[in-house]
Amino acid sequence: MNLSRGRAPVLEAGRTGHLRGRRTTALTAGLAGLLAVASLAACSSSAKPAASSGGSGGSNSSSSAASSPAASDSPSAAASSGAPAYKCSDSATKLTMWGWAAGYDLAVNEFNKTHPDICVSLQNNGAANDEYTKIGNTLKAGSGAPDLAEIEYFALPSFEVTKSLVDLTKFGANDHKGDIAPVAWAQVSQGDAVYAMPVDLGPLVQYYNSTLLSKNGIDVPKTWDEFATAAAKLHAADPKAAMANFDPTNAQAVLAMMQQYNAFPFKYSGGSNLTIDFTGSAQMAFANYWQKLIDAKQVTMAADFSPEQWTDFDTGVDAVRFSPAWGPVGMQLNMKQSIGAWRAAPMPQTSAGQTLSGNWGGSTIAVLAQSKHQKEAAEFAEWFGGSADAWKILSGPVAGAFPAYVPLLNDSTFQATTLPISGDSQPNKVFAQAAQNMIAPQWPPIMTAALTQWTDIFAGVAKGTEKLPDAFKAYQDSLVKYAKAQGFTVSTS
Repeated sequence: MNLSRGRAPVLEAGRTGHLRGRRTTALTAGLAGLLAVASLAACSSSAKPAASSGGSGGSNSSSSAASSPAASDSPSAAASSGAPAYKCSDSATKLTMWGWAAGYDLAVNEFNKTHPDICVSLQNNGAANDEYTKIGNTLKAGSGAPDLAEIEYFALPSFEVTKSLVDLTKFGANDHKGDIAPVAWAQVSQGDAVYAMPVDLGPLVQYYNSTLLSKNGIDVPKTWDEFATAAAKLHAADPKAAMANFDPTNAQAVLAMMQQYNAFPFKYSGGSNLTIDFTGSAQMAFANYWQKLIDAKQVTMAADFSPEQWTDFDTGVDAVRFSPAWGPVGMQLNMKQSIGAWRAAPMPQTSAGQTLSGNWGGSTIAVLAQSKHQKEAAEFAEWFGGSADAWKILSGPVAGAFPAYVPLLNDSTFQATTLPISGDSQPNKVFAQAAQNMIAPQWPPIMTAALTQWTDIFAGVAKGTEKLPDAFKAYQDSLVKYAKAQGFTVSTS
């Protein structure tokens, strides 16, 4: 099967999602009941942008070449396939869902056709942060929230801490646990509670220009030590070439890389205790590793999704992209010369024999506590993320979501998908393996502030006026101060 669309964060041509290119204008708050919502839209998971040579997807707005879909005062049809909405029975239980991802309308239509007692109306109140802000307003007002909402993984804790989401375990959510990738299930769970149904993911792989590496006699690195050696060899052979691009201002990308490196800086499992650790041994090892490559000019630092980055990939300046599953679609829409040369391989590892990946992007379907039809809403959410019927649509050419649904991840036809950017190779085999080999990140419920501060503090690294380890220390000091002011008890180790 040939996959023409992928699941990408907002502003990358393709399927968008969780944590990317969004302006962080949502509410910030502590434990006193105000809602702290994030705006990393990676794959975030899910708005579907138009193809653009400057498509963006970083969590920092400064690296965006476009803006996410604007939210209007009144809801509109969600990103639509153009198919007419299914006409429900007048007697059906009526549910409202807010979401923005392309192709969701097709899945909603299918549910309504096959579940005549329930009727879901899909509305678009803006992508990611635009939607979250409006949900936050309805929660503060005490009315007006939808029954269901598309919420990215990183944003869930901000709603969980304010008790705004329904625990789906009382409606049988745990029956689906075995069909969901562990990293996705962990991100929708706190303790015994399950606060959303996972939909898609953005697992990272090492996407490399096979022609460029072969030309320079470089094997695909299996460890980070091998990657550094390869970077030095490539740059020595061609001083204009670099092993990869590393954009320090893209919070979502860097956090996904830290997750893969087993150096994720946050720990949070609900309540008022929060760990923010950018200065531990693993975190400093990560920062020093990349700063050494930056100093040696063995990596470039173009803004992610910028025309400069696409050109560097396409013309042999950069040999490797650490790509989420939605990434190759954006590459082939923005590149010409190297189409067919790119291949997928597992991420380099800190120790030989490991198979860890990181995740950049992904959405969930949550039931809001204001819903008067929680049982029916839970039935829809569980069908949407956890059924073969839904995934026949969600993985299709219109929606193009990369699944957290294990039966599809393991499906031989799905794994045999090809893309023009990768010739006759089958990158989904590598992405599917990566999706099931991750240490789950624990997102803090202060991501709006976290992303805003990231943009300002890490800008100096991109300009060459600050070192990455120093930025890590400054960022930790700033974010710890903010979190304590919101009422959290903060640990830094």
